[in-house]
Parts: sequence; structure tokens; C-alpha cells
Amino acid sequence: MARAVRLLVVPIIAIAAAIQVTSYALFGGAAAQPSVPAFFTAAWPFDLAGTKLGRVPALRRELARAALLRGDAARAATLLDGAGAGDDAEDLRGRLAAATNDAPGAMQHFGRAGDIVRARALVDGVAARDPAAALGLAETFDRATTGRDIPAAVIAQSDWREGELAAAVAAQRPGSAAGLMRESLAKYEAAAQLDPTQDAYGLSLGFEALVAGDAARSRDAYARVLANDPQSLDAAVGLAVANAVTGACSAASAAYARAQALAPQQHRILDLTASGYPLPTQKTLSRCLGRPPSS
Repeated sequence: MARAVRLLVVPIIAIAAAIQVTSYALFGGAAAQPSVPAFFTAAWPFDLAGTKLGRVPALRRELARAALLRGDAARAATLLDGAGAGDDAEDLRGRLAAATNDAPGAMQHFGRAGDIVRARALVDGVAARDPAAALGLAETFDRATTGRDIPAAVIAQSDWREGELAAAVAAQRPGSAAGLMRESLAKYEAAAQLDPTQDAYGLSLGFEALVAGDAARSRDAYARVLANDPQSLDAAVGLAVANAVTGACSAASAAYARAQALAPQQHRILDLTASGYPLPTQKTLSRCLGRPPSS
């Protein structure tokens, strides 16, 4: 038996090394022959856990990865006990927690591993049925990433998503709407400052500020988007609306004229209702433009 184990050492190390340098995308779906993951999801490698090789953290991690692919959470949990520390081990523990419906635990592990992709997928899956729970998970992830060096653009995207979730929860909970709206605006503002090249962040800030009754903040947000992207039809419309609400009708007319010029170039139609602006706001803009208010 000892000789057989020695003979297996070289190929096992080679396989483990190959897996370590292979993209995580390789493990993203069902393993298919003749892939390395498919080789490792066969039954025989798990016997190695009972040998001296089974004490090697790297091997335990690879076997745990294979167990997760097989849907064997119990075996993965056993293998991850003694699988060492580091991003890879934390990520696998996060995947195990997600597989056993421990979403908060998964987010803590994903945060420590810096696995933003899996964390975001988990948040989005929960958001469809429970935005409040999804917001809580996103905040758990944020806390767990403390101290990690994460690109500003990635943080901005996470902030923006949390802003969306806070706004969604505010719509469901009128009694707590004020605090949630402030949180939403703060997240949008942070995203827009971190990555001003993304129109979506400033547009969300402009629209949500208008909903919150802060037309001046809305106007400034739309103006910044338009300065960065002069072709942004949505920013031009938003700027027209925000100026109208603040009573700056001349500026509102100029912004709306700009939007009218951009719309045919982009094969779009100006439709404030479709854009989500409520009827009273539309009437305010109509008055500024010198048109009869819509009925």
C-alpha cells in the first residue's frame, strides 16, 4: 500500500498543480470529460483523504472542490477541515455555506476571499424575492472585505447595487423610507465619485434624489453625467426635469431641447412616463416648457 501511495504522489501533485493554475471558470459548471475537474470527480481520488496525502491542505482543497461539484456537501465539509487558510480555502468554504443555505456565512467567506463574482450572484439571487435580505448580505460582504485591496471600479459597482437594494426596500417599507433613501443616495453618490465614467451611477443618483425631494442634488448629478457624456439622452431629460422642479425654467428648456436633438440620433423617443417620472413632475416640466399640462 505504501509503495502504491508513493507511485501516486507525482501524478496527484501534477494534477493539483494543474488545477491550481487553471481558471476558476473551469469549475463554474458541470464537469465534462476529459477535463481535469471530471477526472477529479471520479470516486477513487477521495480514498486519498484516508492516507498520509490526505493531510496535505492543497490536496484537501482540491478534493473538497470536487466534492462540491458532485453535490456532496458533507464530504466537502470534512475535507475543508484541515484545508488550510487563504483565499482559495475561504472561497471553498463560502461555496459550501451557500450550498447548505447559509447565505450570511457564505458572504463572510466570500468577503474574506475577495470573491466578488460569487457574492454578487448570491445577492442577486436573493434580491428577486427579498431585497432587504439581499441588502443585509451585501453589507455583510462589505464588512468582510475590510483590509482587502479591491479596485475602485469594483467597489463602485457594489455600492451602486446596494443603492438599488436600499431603494427597493424603501419602496416596500414606507415607515423606514427616509433612512433607507439616505442610504441609497449615499451609495449612489459613492459609486458616482469612485467611477464617474459609468453613467448608470449618476443617473441613479439623479433619479433617486428627485424621488427623495432633493431636486438640487438631482440637478447636480444629472449635470455631472452630461458633462462626462454629452450624448447621454437620459441625463439631458433628467436635467430638464430637475431644473423644472427647482423653478429654473430657462435651463429646463435648454436641457429638454438638447434631449430632443439627441433622441432621433439614438433612435429613441422621449417618454417621461416610461422613464418613471410621476405625472405631477411631468406637469411641472410642461409648465416650464410653456406647454399645456398633460391630463
